[in-house]
Amino acid sequence: MLEYGLIIGLVLFYFYTVTCTFLAVQIAAVKGRRRSWCWLALFFGAIGLIVICCLPNAKGVEGETNPVKMALKKLTAVSPAVVWIFVLGLVVVVGGALLATSFTTYLQNRAHEKELNAGTGDQQILCPATVADGVAGIFTGSGNNFAVNQSGALYGWGALNMTALDESGKLYENVLKVQTVGDTCFLLTKDGVLYARGDNQKGIIPNQTAAWLDAFVQVEPDVKDFSVSETAGAVVKNTGNLYVFGSNIYGQLGLPSEKIADTNARLAQNVTKVVVTARSLYYLTADGSVYATGSNAYGQFGLGNTDTQSVPVLIGTGCSDIAAGSDFTLLLKNDGTVWSAGSNALGQLGRIPLEEAEGVHSEGGEEELPPPSAKVFGQVMIPVGVTAIDAGGSTALALLGTELYGWGDNRVDQLGSGDPLFYAAPAVIHKETALFDTSGSCTLIYTQGGKLLGAGDRRNYQLGTDRDNSGFSTVATVQEVKA
Repeated sequence: MLEYGLIIGLVLFYFYTVTCTFLAVQIAAVKGRRRSWCWLALFFGAIGLIVICCLPNAKGVEGETNPVKMALKKLTAVSPAVVWIFVLGLVVVVGGALLATSFTTYLQNRAHEKELNAGTGDQQILCPATVADGVAGIFTGSGNNFAVNQSGALYGWGALNMTALDESGKLYENVLKVQTVGDTCFLLTKDGVLYARGDNQKGIIPNQTAAWLDAFVQVEPDVKDFSVSETAGAVVKNTGNLYVFGSNIYGQLGLPSEKIADTNARLAQNVTKVVVTARSLYYLTADGSVYATGSNAYGQFGLGNTDTQSVPVLIGTGCSDIAAGSDFTLLLKNDGTVWSAGSNALGQLGRIPLEEAEGVHSEGGEEELPPPSAKVFGQVMIPVGVTAIDAGGSTALALLGTELYGWGDNRVDQLGSGDPLFYAAPAVIHKETALFDTSGSCTLIYTQGGKLLGAGDRRNYQLGTDRDNSGFSTVATVQEVKA
């Protein structure tokens, strides 16, 4: 009877410990602490051991009946079978804990690997990150990626030159939007103040003469939206007035000045959104009209020519959103259709139907490449009903319901699949998307289930993990998941 009591106690203790370890792993995964599960599991296991050791004797039974106390007291006196059961029980407890951890990690990896729609090739690293209080916005940049939570706390990964405010990795507070250009960072707070810091050798930060700014300086108050590039920038005030600054080499500021060093130059009124690229500037007005100014070298203004426009010219009507890459433009119409114009060297115009794209999604010969450009707007081949678009470099994204379509450049796997070098036809790359953003070389997706995923370039650790897992360069807590 005593041996049976010992067996029952060890079995119960085994299942209790494994269960506690499994729960501890889950809690640690949610909280983003990679090692805390060990201490949590040991804590729960110690509680279980104490409980078992403190079990009283059964009523009406003389002598010691607690299985653990008996095992410790009479280990050499009991039969060899019981000794082996005790030793094997401890081995099983440790093995069960390790098995639970490995199994949990395996399931997490499988789930995260499937988050982006992979082809048959190897995927880049997907990087879900834990950001306290839920994600409200995600922003990709040149070597940096950022997430802003519901309360406005800013987290980031990559070639950051910013010191965290506390041990949680929070970089800044009360943030609405952030954008980086090289080593220059622009930040818009929830109270409408635009700040900037970092490299200013090209004078991209208005009203400043220093070549480098170690701390954030105020650029402009009462700001609703902004956009910056390597050469120029623009702010949309709460009044709807659009002000521009920076270099005007390509006529992208739409004004006679060769360079504007402050934010006092008004370009337009009733503006709701602005997009600035290295050589062009686009803005959307309240009545759905889209205007563009600057370089039109690839016909990206859809005017049928490649002439530079030094003053704003109307390029679209009935629009609800705009996006632009380095050499192409996207317009989202009020009816949910997407239109494109400009360079098509990597399929970024997305005008080939998916059913006709066999062999075009490839790195093959010239006969498989799409037409090089289109100087007038044409419809992107995705279903009607798109609600948001984004573009960067030669990569384009569009959200239809919760399905995220991607097309264009995929040379660094920024569309989440390592097979083709480009997508000439839009393809679904994620099916449960809540938020998305692309810089052209890196894509971030925040899923309906609350996971933050990244694909593409990670040379600056902007997906939160090193290539060979030899180290991390993270500001917010990031969990590596290998494909």
